[in-house]
Amino acid sequence: MQDFKRLLILVAACAPLSSLFGTPAAHAADESDFSGAWVAWICPSGAGRDSGKCSNFVIELIQKDSKLCGTHVFATPGASQMDEGDAASLTGDITGDAASVVVLSGRVSPPLKVSGELKLTKNSRLQWRRQGNPSGDHLLPESATFTKSRSKTLRTATFERDLQLACAAQLTPPPPKEASPEPALRPIPTERIEQTK
Repeated sequence: MQDFKRLLILVAACAPLSSLFGTPAAHAADESDFSGAWVAWICPSGAGRDSGKCSNFVIELIQKDSKLCGTHVFATPGASQMDEGDAASLTGDITGDAASVVVLSGRVSPPLKVSGELKLTKNSRLQWRRQGNPSGDHLLPESATFTKSRSKTLRTATFERDLQLACAAQLTPPPPKEASPEPALRPIPTERIEQTK
């Protein structure tokens, strides 16, 4: 919770700067790079980026080939309610510039699975669309538009390490099963052969 409050303060402090400097460029020539920290402000009309009036949705993603893994945090205005998951609370498969994902909402136990789609846009933004509205306690919005953070992570070094380890386990395919050795042929006892003659 303390980390998230720091995150909200950081995001609120950096918001005016991001409008001055524009959106950071995507990685050169790689338009389907989902990796990184992404921040979305969901504000009522005319509210600007006021953390007391706006919700925040933050995801950190790690991409390996066509697989996606990450974590999420969603906070209502003033962080009065939160929806967050542990490391690897978001997993998915990438096709082109879109990813079908499942987010595990940590508001209930066991976590609630919420399906969605993430889509990279031409202007280096990331669009979130929730698929359906699963019954259960979650706060994940129907839609949101993310901007990529200039920071690689918005979490503590310890949480970032945990995320890296959890995602490595999710993104690394299991080793191929070794073929079981052929059973050794047992010699037929010679006394049986002699008895049958």
